[in-house]
Amino acid sequence: MAAGYTTSLLANAQAILAKRFEKPEFRTERYNLIRGMLQGGQNMFLQTTIDQLMTSDSRTVDTFVLSKRSVSAGSARAHNHTLAAFGDSQKVTLSFSIVSGTYGISLKMGGRNIYERSELLAGDLLSASIAINNTIEAAIATYLSTYKTQHNSAASSYTRFGEWDSSNYCWIVPQDKEDYFFQYISSIMAINDYDVPLTVVADPSAAALAGKLEKQGAGNATNLGWQFENQQIIYSRRVVDSSYDATCYVFPTGGVGMVNRIPKENREGVDTRLYTFSNMNDPLGTPLSMAVHEYESGASTYSTGGETQDVTTQLENSTDYALVKAPISDGSTYTPIFKFVLQGGGTD
Repeated sequence: MAAGYTTSLLANAQAILAKRFEKPEFRTERYNLIRGMLQGGQNMFLQTTIDQLMTSDSRTVDTFVLSKRSVSAGSARAHNHTLAAFGDSQKVTLSFSIVSGTYGISLKMGGRNIYERSELLAGDLLSASIAINNTIEAAIATYLSTYKTQHNSAASSYTRFGEWDSSNYCWIVPQDKEDYFFQYISSIMAINDYDVPLTVVADPSAAALAGKLEKQGAGNATNLGWQFENQQIIYSRRVVDSSYDATCYVFPTGGVGMVNRIPKENREGVDTRLYTFSNMNDPLGTPLSMAVHEYESGASTYSTGGETQDVTTQLENSTDYALVKAPISDGSTYTPIFKFVLQGGGTD
């Protein structure tokens, strides 16, 4: 492949293909994990916002929630009952990561090209945006796998619903119970006291199974659609475990989320003699906010479709994100994220 945009120079008299022919090159996923985690992170802070708390890229943000206190239940009333201990709180530290992608254009790059400068810049911006979103989407899937709970109250019991794998920390549903996979998820979560609305992050196989079962409504001979009443299914190809026929990560809705921010200078907009700080919405349509940094430099761009005397505009989009889960005071190996799998051996 030739450098820069020389393959589309006017001297080559190339025709621009219809935009639909570019779509396979710039194909993207739906970024369902980004959308779902940002929704889960909404309204996380009381009486403040992340922008008010985090006034610097390097500032640590600590949040606090109440802890459940261990209380020994009595069997009688007493006139001199005493409190064994006071309640307490626990700290959750938000750890932010920065993801960035560079793009740019030169002043004279469109002069010898069938594309306008704005078209060239838009294509380069799209490339940077895909790289940023792909990185965050993969990081969310890794987070769910890394921080899944290592404990399950249904272990050693409720064999009708499957078994607890205490080495790989997942609940295994028998393959012949495929039609009730999602109902068993709700049942096991309820045994763990999560009888609440659930978010189910499903791999492609689990998502396909959910789609099939959801269509088995009241008008069918076998109605299986009822088992999804308490569940929000989020499809993601980033969830992968080839050892099983289907894999899901499940947590109480709102118990796991993502917080997104950009620096104050970008939010407000700042122009210095050399640099511009601004912002934009994610060009790919997710709720992410992007910090835009821009500057110019002199350059010769003749070899990439410009001129020997040219000015290059260097741009960078970046965003800060932190993934957070509800803390559990029992210990670090207890989390609200549960892994469920369908035992291998299926024929579909």
